[in-house]
Amino acid sequence: MKAIFVPSVMEARKIFPVGNFIEWKYGIFKGEFKGIPVFTTGVSKTPTAFSLPVIINEFKISEAILTGVCGAYRSSKLSVGDLITINKDHFVDEGLYHKGEFQSIVQMGFGFSDTSYSEFEIFKDLPVADSNTVSFLDGEGKISEIFQKSTGADVENMEGAAFGYACKMLGIKCFQVRAVSNYCGARDEQGWDFKKAILNLKRFFDFNAL
Repeated sequence: MKAIFVPSVMEARKIFPVGNFIEWKYGIFKGEFKGIPVFTTGVSKTPTAFSLPVIINEFKISEAILTGVCGAYRSSKLSVGDLITINKDHFVDEGLYHKGEFQSIVQMGFGFSDTSYSEFEIFKDLPVADSNTVSFLDGEGKISEIFQKSTGADVENMEGAAFGYACKMLGIKCFQVRAVSNYCGARDEQGWDFKKAILNLKRFFDFNAL
């Protein structure tokens, strides 16, 4: 079975307004779109790492699509509202920060994976980007700049790498589609347009076969 996943119920209800989302259990919300179940993962890696295996095992999911908003690094040349399909999503802030540089736990020899990122299938006809999954949101710009330089990623989010890792461990085919809602860095320069990002995601799912 194919399923769609969204971090928060707020995002889910705006992207899929006909989804009729209700709480299933463990704080996870479930709805439906075009006959496909839609679930919330919870925001950030921790609830995602819990909820995804529970849902996959309960509903026998064989293909998973993660969607939601993300922040773009200005060096990516992406604009607020842009839709992207994620290829690699890095566990960027799990490791050691020392002397202005970041070293991942994989590079340190303590990794739980062969790589410091999760890899996703890509949607045709969407620009391909790499992402950093963060637990720490930098509102000043210094740390996000270090993260970007350490991986060369285009955007950052809070769930993707954990989602991809769980799918890999369970043998599930996975995709990730995001819309840029803001820029990373200094809070007064982030240029948020959440509404535009959500509308573009809604249009994508409305007009594309899944």
